[in-house]
Order: sequence, then C-alpha cells, then structure tokens
Amino acid sequence: MINKKKMPSNIANDYSLSEFIYSCGYKLRLKHASFKQEALNWIANNCSELLRVENPKILSLGCGTGLFDTALIKIIQQQKTQWSFTGLDFSATDLEYFRKTLSALDEETQSRVSLQYKKFEPSTDMGEPYDLITMIHFLHSFDDVLPIIKNALRHLSSDGSLLIIQHNKQGVSEIKNEFMALLPNQKFQCSDHIKQLLQAENMTFSTHTINASFDISIMQEMSLDTLLLMSFCLVNDLSKLTTDQQERIRQAFLSHAEKIDGAYIIRESMEAIVCRV
Repeated sequence: MINKKKMPSNIANDYSLSEFIYSCGYKLRLKHASFKQEALNWIANNCSELLRVENPKILSLGCGTGLFDTALIKIIQQQKTQWSFTGLDFSATDLEYFRKTLSALDEETQSRVSLQYKKFEPSTDMGEPYDLITMIHFLHSFDDVLPIIKNALRHLSSDGSLLIIQHNKQGVSEIKNEFMALLPNQKFQCSDHIKQLLQAENMTFSTHTINASFDISIMQEMSLDTLLLMSFCLVNDLSKLTTDQQERIRQAFLSHAEKIDGAYIIRESMEAIVCRV
C-alpha cells in the first residue's frame, strides 16, 4: 500500500499527471531504460543527414529537464562549429532544472541555447525557421497530434527535418491497451498511429527502427518509485486506483518482461520518423 501522505497534495486531484509525477516518473524511466542512449546513438550516426546546413538552428519541442537534450547538444557540438538551440516546454519546473544543468557547461555553449516556457497549440508561433525540429517522446501529450506536426513543419527551413521519436505498439504500449477500462486518459500515441496519420495526409517521411530495453526490476515490489514509474509509463495517476488495481498493473509489467541474469527486462523498440517539407 502506497502512503499518499508522502506525495504532494496535487498528485491525487485527478488522473492526469501532475508535474511531480511527470518529472519523477520521467527521471526513473530514463534511469531504467536504454531508449535515451539508443536514440542518441541513432542521431549521432545520422546527424549529417538530419543537419544538412553548416550553421543549423535546432528546436526541441518538449525539451523538459534537458536530460536528453544536453546530450544532443554535445553531439551537435562535435559535428558543427556554428549552431543555435532553442528548447520549448510547458513545465516551468522542468525548464528551471534544465537551466541548472546548462550552468555546468561552458559559457559559449550556454550562449547558444535559449529555453522558453510555452504551451503548444496548432497555432503556436515557434519563431524563426529551423533546420531541425525534434519531438522526442513528445506527442503522447496530445489527443490530436496531426495539427501539432503540421505546425512544426511550417517552421522548418527549406532543407529542414522534423524528427519524431516514439515507441511502437509493443512493450509498454501493450500494457496500456490491456488497462483501457481502468484508465480514463486512454489516448496513447504510438509510432504506428503517427505513421497512419502522415500517410493519410500524403506526407513524405522515412522511418527507422531503434531497438531498446527497459529494466523493470524495481517493480518486483510495490513502492512509491514503482507507482511513479508505472504512472508515467501509462500516462495516468495510478494513485487514484485501488490497491488491487495497482497490483494488477504491476503484475502486467512483470508478465511482459523476460528474466535475464536476475533482472526483469521488457524489450521495447522505437521508431525515428523523419519528415521533410
């Protein structure tokens, strides 16, 4: 049984994810999964194709705490001498964390990075044309992703790329589908759904599979971290469910895992979807 007294009061207001759950859950997800490093490896190997100009302008939508983007910035630094990076997010708390992370970098790097608090709508003005716009595990925040994608495409330069990285329908997505009846926030945008939308609009894009794994050994017992991690993965505040319902979900995670050298591993893959104007 989770002691909700240890949680901030806003965690149990409804089923949507509070900033506390999202931030804590995201950090746990990155800590226990390989998708961040695998995605970064793919970007590093394909950077010359993604960034076709000498002095690229990069925009990260949903940059969050910068746990992914600070590593992305280092990749760009290795391959380009002149560049600029803009990160947008609708969490002031996450942006503050990102700024603290940036403060550890050299002054020249800091001068090339701009972080902005902004909510995303289909009509949001994102500023100047960009040579690369990234949406890394970003689109699950929206019920209707197509207008967001179209708006991003409008902000690309003539030779720019929109990079979407999203998990496919295996792994955590399968668990989400099993518990639709329990979870009121039922929208879960996997890569297959996004590709179908793009195909229906006759958009030009390429896809690339990125294999990754998720170590869920932490879920062998129920704890606050287990609940936060499951809530983040399923995009719902699971503290509102009964203890029995929480346990059913925990067991579902374990049943989808392989036991490898004592660890519980879920095989999950992502797709990199690259769109051009």
